[in-house]
Amino acid sequence: MTSIELREVTLRGRGPVPRLSGIDLTVPAGTVLAVVGPVGAGTTTLLRMVVGLDDHDTGELLLDGTSANAQGPRERDLAMVFDDHELYPHLDVRDNLAFSARLRKGVSGADLAERVASVAGLFGLDLDARVRDLTAAEHQQVAIGRALVREARGYLLDQPFAAQSERERPAIRSMTMQWLRERDLTTVIATDDVAEALAVADQVAVMRGGRVHQVGTPRELYETPSDLFVAGFVGAPPMNLMPGVPSGRQLVMPLATMLLDDELLERIGERELVVAGIRPEHCHDAAALQGPVDDRFEFTTRVDEVEWRGNLQHAFLGYDLDPEIETRLREVETDLGLTLFQSFLVAQVPAERPLRPGMSMRVVVPRRAVHLFDVETGENLTLADG
Repeated sequence: MTSIELREVTLRGRGPVPRLSGIDLTVPAGTVLAVVGPVGAGTTTLLRMVVGLDDHDTGELLLDGTSANAQGPRERDLAMVFDDHELYPHLDVRDNLAFSARLRKGVSGADLAERVASVAGLFGLDLDARVRDLTAAEHQQVAIGRALVREARGYLLDQPFAAQSERERPAIRSMTMQWLRERDLTTVIATDDVAEALAVADQVAVMRGGRVHQVGTPRELYETPSDLFVAGFVGAPPMNLMPGVPSGRQLVMPLATMLLDDELLERIGERELVVAGIRPEHCHDAAALQGPVDDRFEFTTRVDEVEWRGNLQHAFLGYDLDPEIETRLREVETDLGLTLFQSFLVAQVPAERPLRPGMSMRVVVPRRAVHLFDVETGENLTLADG
């Protein structure tokens, strides 16, 4: 298969803000990269640029280490599933699946028929069905299948599972990814579904406003977010983000106070306000702890609400914010275009623990699980490289 590499790629477009800016990405041959971000992040533009439908202004696109800047879509030979999954209405499912492959030279009729039958069987599609008789989900399955039937250098999938029902989506996604992985097909998937990106990809690129905030494995993005945007965007429920005011060797947060070691003190420096980030699963219910937690801080508060999720519960622990600090945090949200800060902390609690609103709860948090972010730049101050 083919490797795909982007080096400092910028696509300006017609507006004052570039649609893509300084994109550096590498997709090794045979791997899957997911590009994920909110609406307007630039993920679709990125795929259209790679396939050759939109021309970038600066930078370089390489396929197998060779520049593809001067090549058009046909020369790049990349298969793409578009988010509108348009089909040819006058053709049946069989001919829609085979259409793109027939445009390529050197494809034997027998091999094509076998590949069409295999893909149709994968999704349970009726080859003789007319397009007008298909559901929206089946339309999309045929569009995916049309790309899989074609033997291309790489596969670009834009929101490929968005039309599937909540129940069917995991199965269709799993079958598609199994097909691609079994054949070591280089794949780039664009999605606004964070859980989907983490589930399917070897590497994930988190985008916002035409820029890449962080690239890493799903585990790296979840455990070591590079900045506030990634911390707030990756994870369900998202990371708890609340203000922290340094005071001597302590960090004063709405519900608790945490001691700061020398390294964190140095990284905080002269900052008068930081943002503390804690994943819900690191907010332990002291009454349900199975063993000791070293180097921790703890606090007792009231449970405002409980959501039971079957195998676990989410306890919502409310708090008040200083009005001046709240105003500053809202400005950060406006800049990032994402709601990050809530007036409650979410603790993930075992399902068997009896919880109810109004009861008191003691929470234990390991200090190593706390991330500190610069409130101005969003930088994660707790990462090893600073």
